[in-house]
Amino acid sequence: MSWQEQVFGPILARSMENLQIRHLANSYDLSRDSRLARAIVEKVNATLDAEERRRGIERLRPGELLLRTHRGPVVIPLRTEEMLRRVMKGERLATVRADILEIARERFKDRYPEASSEMVAKFIRCIYPGQAPRAKPGKGSCWLRPRHARPWPEQDELRTSGAQLAEADAARGLARTGRQPPRPAHRPDTLAELQRFLVTEAAIAPALCEPMLAELVALPARCCPRLSMLESGQMPVVAMHPDAGRSLWQSMRYQPLAPVVVSVLAEGEARQLRYDPPRSTEELTEHYGRRCARVLTEAYAQDGLISYGELQWMFLASAETISRGIDAYQRINQVILPCPGTILDMGRMLTHKTLIVRLHLQGHSVLEIARATFHHPRSVDAYLRDFDAVLICHLYGMPPPVIASVIHKGTSLVAEYLELIDKYLKDADIMRAHLRERGVKVPLALPRGS
Repeated sequence: MSWQEQVFGPILARSMENLQIRHLANSYDLSRDSRLARAIVEKVNATLDAEERRRGIERLRPGELLLRTHRGPVVIPLRTEEMLRRVMKGERLATVRADILEIARERFKDRYPEASSEMVAKFIRCIYPGQAPRAKPGKGSCWLRPRHARPWPEQDELRTSGAQLAEADAARGLARTGRQPPRPAHRPDTLAELQRFLVTEAAIAPALCEPMLAELVALPARCCPRLSMLESGQMPVVAMHPDAGRSLWQSMRYQPLAPVVVSVLAEGEARQLRYDPPRSTEELTEHYGRRCARVLTEAYAQDGLISYGELQWMFLASAETISRGIDAYQRINQVILPCPGTILDMGRMLTHKTLIVRLHLQGHSVLEIARATFHHPRSVDAYLRDFDAVLICHLYGMPPPVIASVIHKGTSLVAEYLELIDKYLKDADIMRAHLRERGVKVPLALPRGS
């Protein structure tokens, strides 16, 4: 399997159809690989799409970006199955991005045939602001560092601008979650046709047809909202659900999914990109970090987790640009953004555990840490217990490799915890006092190695 298939294959599996099939498998005792379930989903979706096309109902599919203009909405297919498969076959993302931007130009010119090249260029900047010049070695600011550097500096290096943005993004996501569920309005003859199909061809019991059909009709309405229900700059996405942490060993199509709507452009960002786009590497990194933080936070408020690969398609940016932007935002605002790597401990993202422990050593409560890092308080307690285990082993004088073997953690994480111990718990008396405050009974005299 190529690295493209490993990175973008799960995105292809997070689809509305797989969400519907999983619902049938969990609620109606069908196999998760059932051909019957897939046939039912295909028939229902095709029938509903045909009816809505006749009635002129327009919906936004997952992966499509809505941009409103004075002459009507412009829908840009940023992430489609065709584009994903092209990259998975080895085609460069830059080539696919050029084709996506060409589609955006054509759709904008359909609305504005008289548009000049300058107007088209300003519109395209809302979708992809372009590449900034590379920073000169050694000329970057204290927070624009290589990927291997520690992502969170000390407190005196932080910049506090925009610190409340995450709370505003979470409130925006919760506001959408609090809306009434969609109530699809389909013609009675369409529903009657689908009921006949379920009874006669799918051999579903008549008593189950009505609830099954109601749920199968409601899921597309949530995954593909109407254009009239969305604001400019929003995009529907079928994201990973936080409950997927219980089944990460399974294929992505078997894991729980969540339909969410995120704001790719918001709060005047479209106007800023048209008339005053970022002109340096630092400005572009901060710009991407702010937007990625909003997308991740809004999705998490709606029970969804957006991966870095998904963010690449939302912003048509490279993995390095997305990663640097998120690291910069977390460093500036001293927060942990919710993504599969931090919430589900996927990948090699260990530094969020170190930040949780450091906030605890600085005197913050478990609830304050959980709120700042988008973690459940039980997860925060689990990380603190791991730190207590490292501290106890360190008191006994165990070397770091032995500590990692005893507590079944990585050596890099143990090394980061030992750095925190050397900074905040400088001698054995302070260590024992900290453990007693945590409810761990430690003898007064405890032998400690060199």
